[in-house]
Amino acid sequence: METSILEDQIVEQLKGMCDWLQKKTCYDDYLIRLLDLIGATMVGVKPAELLNIPVNEGGTKNLALEELRVYFLRDKNIKLREIKTQNGRVQVLFYHSTSLDNALCNKVNLKFLRGLGYPQQYSVEGYVNYLVTRLNKKDFPHEIGLFLGYPLKDVLGYIGHPSLKLVKINGWKIYGNDKLSNKRYESFLQARIKVREFIYPVANYH
Repeated sequence: METSILEDQIVEQLKGMCDWLQKKTCYDDYLIRLLDLIGATMVGVKPAELLNIPVNEGGTKNLALEELRVYFLRDKNIKLREIKTQNGRVQVLFYHSTSLDNALCNKVNLKFLRGLGYPQQYSVEGYVNYLVTRLNKKDFPHEIGLFLGYPLKDVLGYIGHPSLKLVKINGWKIYGNDKLSNKRYESFLQARIKVREFIYPVANYH
């Protein structure tokens, strides 16, 4: 997709988000914080984000999370999955279906994931379901890096591939040639900055 077209789509989506915020008479400040943290995913630049979100005292739902759940009904591409609650926090996977599909469905990534037990029959939801199952187990599934948009080489380097050496930390641990990783990180960062440019003026106005 041409960059200008993608940027136009992001701006239109952010305008819709701001219209939604402006119509709310009040909201938890943490909602703005969440929109900042997951902004790159909401606009489809970063495929997914994994966050640990505080649970209210007494175990009641976080109001900001519930607000987002309602907002996501506007866009079938943006979804969230609550995974587990522990130590007063709920682990939540936010993902953009189209962006995540693009991140996962190439031959190299699929071969790697299938080698870890992911279904031979690929589907975004099927792979998210399998990831959630693995997140609920004792050992953390480091392949989640692919879901978060990290290059496969960085995932392989993190789990100990001998030919890939750590060269820097820039958003995540980067192994081997850093050109692709830097480009990917910069795209995530610029998307998040764009989201901030839209949502914080609205929040300050309120």
